Amino acid sequence: MKQIKKSLIALPIALFVFAATFMSCEAQKSATANNPDPAHSAQNSLDYDGIYRGIIPCADCEGIKATVYLMRNNTFKTVYDYLGKEVEPFETIGKFTWNKDGNTVTLTSGNDKTSYFVGENTLTQLDQNGKKMTGALASKYVLSKDNYRILHRKWKLIELMGKRVTSSETMNKEAYIQFSDQENRYTAYAGCNSMSGSFSTEAGNKIELGIGISTMMACENMTIERELSKVLSTADHFQVDGNFLVLMEGTKVLAKFVAPVN
Repeated sequence: MKQIKKSLIALPIALFVFAATFMSCEAQKSATANNPDPAHSAQNSLDYDGIYRGIIPCADCEGIKATVYLMRNNTFKTVYDYLGKEVEPFETIGKFTWNKDGNTVTLTSGNDKTSYFVGENTLTQLDQNGKKMTGALASKYVLSKDNYRILHRKWKLIELMGKRVTSSETMNKEAYIQFSDQENRYTAYAGCNSMSGSFSTEAGNKIELGIGISTMMACENMTIERELSKVLSTADHFQVDGNFLVLMEGTKVLAKFVAPVN
């Protein structure tokens, strides 16, 4: 009987201890969420400096090609190119500041201020209240480092549909692809005909390569050319890892390239 009484007394004490411990843990989680560790902020842990690019919405043009240069000395340059309008690109320079959590930069030039949330290789433009954009066009306000890194480099084709590409298959000529942002066009070559077309990129390494035009020469071996043409029409993502470029459809690797010269 005494043993039962002791157990009944111990039970509420144990429940109290458990509840106090649980509440303490929850309080610690809440404090951590409201006061993030400054040592792991974007400002301290990411290579945030660099060149970011994307096409943001425009009310009276085809889109605005926005390029943001962030420097480690807290200065910046922006270039806005209004697509479809015969106006010169608009440039601004100034300084930027970080918010207290180290995850947002505000670019200031004169009386103009624009804020961006800083992610892994991305800048997400915020609205006037410092909030992320919402709605169908929200993804259009994300600028990407990788979108810029594919430009103006000669990417040599080294693998196609899981198989290494040899020089004999491309008639001892270098197969490659190049992307230019002057008119958002790509040029590709696989040993016989030159192929070219338009392309567009979005955040998340999305890419769309338009149906290209090609010269009409007939060559002895056009297998690689036909396969590359098919890859360009189906690729929807890309990855850049140093000097390597990978074109993908979903998670499927379609082609690999290398750029030996920056």
